[in-house]
Amino acid sequence: MKRSFLLLLIVPVVLSACKKEESAQPIDPGYDYFPIKLGTWVEYQVDSIWRDDGFDVHDSVSYRLKQVIAADYTDPEGRPSQRIERFVLNANDEWVIRDVWTATRSASALEITEENVRKLKISFPVREARTWDMNIYNTEDELLVAARDVDEPYVIGNSSFEKTFAVRTTVPANLVRTRDLEEIYAHGVGMIEHHWYFREADSIGPDVPERSVRYSMVMVAHGN
Repeated sequence: MKRSFLLLLIVPVVLSACKKEESAQPIDPGYDYFPIKLGTWVEYQVDSIWRDDGFDVHDSVSYRLKQVIAADYTDPEGRPSQRIERFVLNANDEWVIRDVWTATRSASALEITEENVRKLKISFPVREARTWDMNIYNTEDELLVAARDVDEPYVIGNSSFEKTFAVRTTVPANLVRTRDLEEIYAHGVGMIEHHWYFREADSIGPDVPERSVRYSMVMVAHGN
């Protein structure tokens, strides 16, 4: 009888310990949404359309762009960082270097310097509805974004990804100004889509001169 009573006491303790072990599983902060392994690359189809009624400019361009994690280095703040080399495909099917960006992935953020403009691209851990100002590290206007559709599957053409998430602007457009941003990141790959639409008018009304840019990057290949 005593033995049975002891067993009844032990079993709940064991079950409780098992539950604690299950709940103690490490939480994935989402760092692999931007891998920093040297040699990692993504190729994009880039399409851009812009207009400026004040100067009677309306134009567009399409090309292939490849981004490569080319080298590790230490940034001025002493943090491990990466050099991103960006190439465009010329008329002779040759990859020609266009510019160099940098990336710093810390425990709390992914910072990328684009054309000498430092941006907070991802706030870690990646969680649904997590918000931040993408322009907090530069002098550009505040750009509030949020993480959406976290860890959801996504398909581009013939490529499918099991885990992705989106970064989208949270401030709605008005009749004078529109700033819409969407970026899709795939686990183990990095950014697979980027869509930016900017429109600004001088005032409200019909036939008002405006300036606008529509820019998109869509992944067509990747590797490491």
